[in-house]
Amino acid sequence: MYRALRASVRAALHLYCGRIRVDRDTAPPADTLVLLASDHPNSFFDALVIATHLPYRMRFLARGDAFRDPRAARILRSLFMIPIYRMSEGRAELKRTAESFDLAHAQLEQGGSVLVFAEGLSVNAPGLRPLGKGTARIAYRAWQNTDLAVQVLPVWLRYDTFHRPFMDVALATGVPMHAEGSATAPEAAFLKDFNLELRKRLIATSERVDDSIRPEDRSRIVVKVLLLVPALVGWILHAPWYFALRRFTAKRTKGSVFFDSVLFGLLFLTYPLWLLVLMGLCAWAGLCLWSLGIFVLAPLLLAALRGFSLR
Repeated sequence: MYRALRASVRAALHLYCGRIRVDRDTAPPADTLVLLASDHPNSFFDALVIATHLPYRMRFLARGDAFRDPRAARILRSLFMIPIYRMSEGRAELKRTAESFDLAHAQLEQGGSVLVFAEGLSVNAPGLRPLGKGTARIAYRAWQNTDLAVQVLPVWLRYDTFHRPFMDVALATGVPMHAEGSATAPEAAFLKDFNLELRKRLIATSERVDDSIRPEDRSRIVVKVLLLVPALVGWILHAPWYFALRRFTAKRTKGSVFFDSVLFGLLFLTYPLWLLVLMGLCAWAGLCLWSLGIFVLAPLLLAALRGFSLR
């Protein structure tokens, strides 16, 4: 299930986004126990990008208030999420954080990886905010277990825009952190030193991401000319579906950071239904042969629209 879901989400992301640039030269092999520590600029969307473009089978910590509805909690847990709670959500819920850390540690013990958003809160803005203590606490416990060779891998995500179609995404991994006896220090001192070192490595990774982005060459003009007609047809076929969901999402997520997460989820879940609508319209118009190929043709035209829109 994990592999099938990962492959389908990855394919959908490459239609939803523009370019997705990935630099994972510093990432350990796929069979390594890894605690990934990432910045958090775009809510749940960050986890989708990381989980589909790095080679680890992972679970990730997500804000606990999203789990309050029992139905939502079942769905989120089935999508490999672990709730994490903050002091602002009340002491009663904060006590459940210990259970979340237990689940994260169990994932590492079972040979899986864990993704933590080191800042805690998500903000639709570039730059690194103050780090929470969650990543450090999980690392402290993992490194105390000498049987677990866990590496902490800094991860940096950068978006060229938010709330705009076909945004460019850059993902890079930093230099991993190892135990090296640091878990023998008192916990309070460890948490402080760990966050200082993690912050340095995240900033260094962000600078590498910025340096790797270069303007595209003029050959893009030729590509745009070739894709003009199929891109226009792709826009006509998908605009009613896309903009209806976009308006709905904008209203529902106003004032929050969940726009891309919700919009992508709705598009991902409803696209097969939209293809059925297009198929029915073609059949109604007497274009029976076209209706049979709509499940292949429409995604190709959408890909042409994406290619034409690349900046």
